[in-house]
Amino acid sequence: MRLLRIVILLLTLTLSMSLLAQDQYSKEEIEEILVELDSAVAHKNDYQAARQMRIDSLTRVVRSCAPNLYVAKCKELYDALYDYDGKQTLKVLERIEKTEEYKEDANLRAWVNLNASHVYGIMGLYHKANGITDEMNPLALSIEERLHYYNTCQRNYERISDYMSDIDVVQDEEKQMISYFDSILAIQPIGRGRHLTLANKEICLNHPEKAIWAILPDLPNTQGKERVNICMTLASAYEKLNDKQIYIYYLATTAIEDIKSGTTEYMALPYLIQAIYDEGDIDRAYKYFMCTMEDANFYPSRSLALNVSRYFPLISSSYSNHKENIEQSNNMKRNSIAVTLVLLAISIGVAFYLGWHQNNAAEERRRANRLQKALDQAAIADRIKSVFIQNMRHEIRTPLNAIMGFAQLMTNDLSDEERSLYSGYIQESNKQLLTTLDSIIDVSNMEVGTFDFHFESIDLDELCKEQLDEIKDLLLQDVKPIYQPETSGMRINSDKKRIGQVLHNLLSNACKNTPHGTITLSVSHHIPSDTIRFTVTDTGTGVPPDKVDLIFQHFEKLDHYSPGLGLGLYVSRLIARALGGDISLDTTYTTGARFIFTVPYNSQPEVEKHEEKQEEEAGLISHFQFS
Repeated sequence: MRLLRIVILLLTLTLSMSLLAQDQYSKEEIEEILVELDSAVAHKNDYQAARQMRIDSLTRVVRSCAPNLYVAKCKELYDALYDYDGKQTLKVLERIEKTEEYKEDANLRAWVNLNASHVYGIMGLYHKANGITDEMNPLALSIEERLHYYNTCQRNYERISDYMSDIDVVQDEEKQMISYFDSILAIQPIGRGRHLTLANKEICLNHPEKAIWAILPDLPNTQGKERVNICMTLASAYEKLNDKQIYIYYLATTAIEDIKSGTTEYMALPYLIQAIYDEGDIDRAYKYFMCTMEDANFYPSRSLALNVSRYFPLISSSYSNHKENIEQSNNMKRNSIAVTLVLLAISIGVAFYLGWHQNNAAEERRRANRLQKALDQAAIADRIKSVFIQNMRHEIRTPLNAIMGFAQLMTNDLSDEERSLYSGYIQESNKQLLTTLDSIIDVSNMEVGTFDFHFESIDLDELCKEQLDEIKDLLLQDVKPIYQPETSGMRINSDKKRIGQVLHNLLSNACKNTPHGTITLSVSHHIPSDTIRFTVTDTGTGVPPDKVDLIFQHFEKLDHYSPGLGLGLYVSRLIARALGGDISLDTTYTTGARFIFTVPYNSQPEVEKHEEKQEEEAGLISHFQFS
């Protein structure tokens, strides 16, 4: 018996590996499918126009058809509308609700309710979608409608899980998804539909190879919506296998079928945008992004709106930078020729001039040395300016692009929910832009010695609680803030605003890098050095070893894609040292990150010394200032 099991297992593995080996695509084949997708995107409006003509034709038929055909024609109109225009789809379902058949036929009522839940799920109105299914008893439905019920619950749950993709799925939620698949499989007849359900269950169980083995043989014999579902499931399986090339191939295949059907829901295109962008194809990512953005308002899909808001600043900025880099490269080539000619002319003139004035050679050498020094200083200033602009361009352009993009969307006919959503994105971008500009001003003032301090008696309990209150909106759902003072009622003489600024930078950084656990702010009196020690400890991702020596430098961030200018810790260290203290990372703490910020009880003398030092250094850096 054991030998038989081993043989069956080996046969299964062999068949699975053979299927995986067959399902390989070269770079040329992937490029061909992307070129086909480019063509579909270019003709998207034609496909949608054809679909709109069919919808208009069905609408006229519904208005004039016989009463005995009315419900059947309404169902046809629903099939044409459900992933194209949510509001019109709901109106069709309302028409069916007004018929006598709806009042008399329990199966028809179940059909209407389940499809209304499906449409609300696409629109992102999950509370309405779940409210409808929660009120229904699946055991009271026919086998067909019960299968419809579990499929609807499972699709709505997948949309909610996708929306909450940045939060770890807890074990109970995984069990709920498996429960939906088991309920479907218990009543679903044998066939391609059952194979698809089984594959999705295996993906949920993190068995992508089994999912591919279950549905790959069905792919050549499918068309239309069934083919779209199989390709999308295969893409999900290959994503778990970390096979980016085949993942892109099936996403592109799904996107082509979606666009050619005239849909505005776009099952695959938002994921393809991210995958193409990660592969470095910025032009295509921007093209596909604009394709989805054109329809973000046409069908108020919650997932589509989220993808628009998530990708817009990053892709738009990268595309602009990409175009600017190409233009700068061309300009540099042209300028290089011009500069070469100018320098050649200068060299000839200088040589002629030195030859003509041999008696004044020493003076000319001194003059040339002065000229070279000025050129070197100009080159240094130009490099500093280029570095500054390169770092600033992305952080200022990103929120500005988001503000302009959503401001343009708000000129359209929007619902209150959409207008509130877009307004929130604009306010968040405004706040990000102001934070960036404040950081730049602080760095400038500190480096030239014009940073103002105001010293007063500070209640540390009050200050720390204020800072914890300010970062409450930044905390993720599973993160708990904790305040641990050594003793209550501690007071010091220092600058309340600047200490609060340093604490806010440390706490907000902890919020960005802590998906779950705690963020603890503790305050203690370090007697040997007569200093107050603030400690911010989190249970987040921590600081990589290669970043430990860099995080306090300006324009340094933990990763390229994280938000912010990379000035927070740099400004914090400048403030701490100006107050006579310091800030450091505790490298012995490995459960997350722990930053220690110290200030003396009386910071005034240290600030005066710092200001004198800044005055001395101001003369050294004045040559490198630029407008």
